[in-house]
Amino acid sequence: MEINEVDPSREMEIMTECVKVLAANIHPGVTSSGCATKVHAKAYEMLGTDPYAKLKEKSTAQAEKLLPRAKEFIENSKDPFRAAVLCSIAGNVLDYGIDKKLDEPGYMVKHFEELLKQGLAIDHTPRLKELLASARKIVFMPDNMGEILFDMLLLEQLEKYPGKITMVVKGRTILTDVTMPDALALGLDKKVHRLITTGGFAVGFPFWDMTDELRKAFEEADLIISKGMGNFECFTELDYRPIAHLMRIKCEPVADASGAPLSSSVALLVE
Repeated sequence: MEINEVDPSREMEIMTECVKVLAANIHPGVTSSGCATKVHAKAYEMLGTDPYAKLKEKSTAQAEKLLPRAKEFIENSKDPFRAAVLCSIAGNVLDYGIDKKLDEPGYMVKHFEELLKQGLAIDHTPRLKELLASARKIVFMPDNMGEILFDMLLLEQLEKYPGKITMVVKGRTILTDVTMPDALALGLDKKVHRLITTGGFAVGFPFWDMTDELRKAFEEADLIISKGMGNFECFTELDYRPIAHLMRIKCEPVADASGAPLSSSVALLVE
């Protein structure tokens, strides 16, 4: 997809090199995120630009149209926290390239209420609120641009709890994920106690190359809130607990691992 966003005429050339990288890095014990990181790094290197820049703008524009509806949904809910979680997860649909329907103009705008009405296939929000009541240090890991606007509504609910929030964004531009410049432009440094990065180029969470600052943040966290499947896949390799995975289920392996059906929303707490 990223090749076609920049220069479709180079598709075969770049795909050939990416397949070589994939073949060289598939071996027993390799993680999907680690392998995907190397493949994407090759594509980015050959393209010489950020292939997802326009899609980040597109997803943000769609999210902005929906914010008034999301705020109304939360304000009218008997459980504003759970409602904010639902909105945050609905925003996880803004992940171009996973489902071709999402590339249609206005898809998210048309189907937002359907996503909210669907509810949560796994709903651990009651227990999550219990943990938040006593958590001193919370790590929040956002996923994509556009989606982050709904995460900000969830942050407003988290502010009602005593814990200080450290947000971890991407160290370099990768896919449509939120980076430090993105976060600063949105004023997220004023919404959380601390804003740090993963430190480099990585699909998901780079547990294979963590900075000391990042490692310390996770070791000291009383609760981790993680958005999206990429982070979920990475954290299956780690023992950080408790961690709340807020995500849409978009593929069979994650459906099997989470115990939730495809195309469902989950607030899955692992303790």
